[in-house]
Amino acid sequence: MIIEYKGQTIDTIYHKEMSQELYEQLVKEHYAKPTEKEIVNEIATLVSCKGVKMSCIEQNWFRELMDNTQVYYNKWSIKDVFDYKPLLERFYAQTFTNDKVFTSDSILSNIETAIRLGGKGVASKVANYPIKNVEEIFKRYNVNNNYYDMSCGWGGRLVASLKNRVNYYGTDPNYLLVEKLKDLQRFWKEHTLMPSVADIRCQGSETLVNEWIGKMGLCFTSPPYFYLEDYKIGNQSWKKGTTYQEWLENYLKPTLENCFKYLIDNGYLVINIKDFDKWTLEKDTIRIAEQCGFKFIEYYYLDNITRIKSDGNLGDSDENIMVFMKKGHENEHKHWENEQLTLF
Repeated sequence: MIIEYKGQTIDTIYHKEMSQELYEQLVKEHYAKPTEKEIVNEIATLVSCKGVKMSCIEQNWFRELMDNTQVYYNKWSIKDVFDYKPLLERFYAQTFTNDKVFTSDSILSNIETAIRLGGKGVASKVANYPIKNVEEIFKRYNVNNNYYDMSCGWGGRLVASLKNRVNYYGTDPNYLLVEKLKDLQRFWKEHTLMPSVADIRCQGSETLVNEWIGKMGLCFTSPPYFYLEDYKIGNQSWKKGTTYQEWLENYLKPTLENCFKYLIDNGYLVINIKDFDKWTLEKDTIRIAEQCGFKFIEYYYLDNITRIKSDGNLGDSDENIMVFMKKGHENEHKHWENEQLTLF
C-alpha cells in the first residue's frame, strides 16, 4: 500500500483499517494528560529516591513537543502519525505481526511499541535524557552546585537538578519548551516545598548571558547533533540550508566560548555527543573546545538501559561523554564524589 502525506511517500506492506471512532479514541488516549495526583506521586517517588522514571512528567509537559520533533532519517514525526489516519493504521497493522513483542491488552500501548521498535524511516520517538545518568555526572563533576545546561532537552536534566537541589541554569530557543520547563519548575516547588533555583532563558546557547560569567562549576548537555533532529520551533541552530561548517562556526564554537566564560577555575565542560552519518561531531567538538581554551580530560562512559530492538533481540545503548577543564588547571583535576553536596 502506498501512503502519501505532506509531500512524502512510502510503499508499505503494513495496513489494517480501523474505524474513525477507534482512530479518534487512540489520538485522545495518546495525548491524555495524567492527573495531578499521578504527577505528584511520581515526583514524590523521585524525591524519595525510590525511582528515576518521569513518564507522567514527560506526558504532561513534553509529549506534544517531543512528538513534533522529526529525526533526520524519518519522513514524518510522531505527531504526523497521529494526525493522519493511514499512517496510524500502518503501525496498527504492525502490532499483529509478533505476539511476543506486542503483548499489551492496550491497542495504544502496542502501537507506541511499534513506533518505538519499528518506526525508523517513518517516525520515531526522540529520547529524553535519563535522570540516573545526569546524577552520575553530578556526583563526579558538580563543583559548586551551579550547573548550566546549554540545550534544555525534554526536562530530564532539569528534573535531576530539582531532585538533587542543584541550581539549574538553562538556555533553549524553543519558546514553547521554555514555557513548559518553567511551569514544571513552579509545579515542583509548589508541591515539594524544596528550595529550587532555575533560571531558564529562551535563547540559543551561542548568545552570552553576562550575569552568568564566572558563576558555573559545571556546563553539561547533549547538544543538537547538527540536523539529527528537527525541533521546528524557535531560532534553532540548524535550519534547512545550514551547512555543517556554518553550524560549527555559528553555533558550536560560540556556545563553547560562552561556556569557557561561564565556568569558574577548575570547572568542567561535559558534552554528550556522538558522530552520526558522515559528520565527525566528536573530533570537531574536541578541536573547537581546545581552541576555546579547554583541556580535554577524559572520556566518561555511562551505561544506558538495555533496549529491545525491532527484531525482538536485546541491544545495549552506552553513552560516551567527553570531559574538559579550563586549560591551565588540568593538574588540579580530581573526582568530587566525596567533597560535593550529598545528592538525594
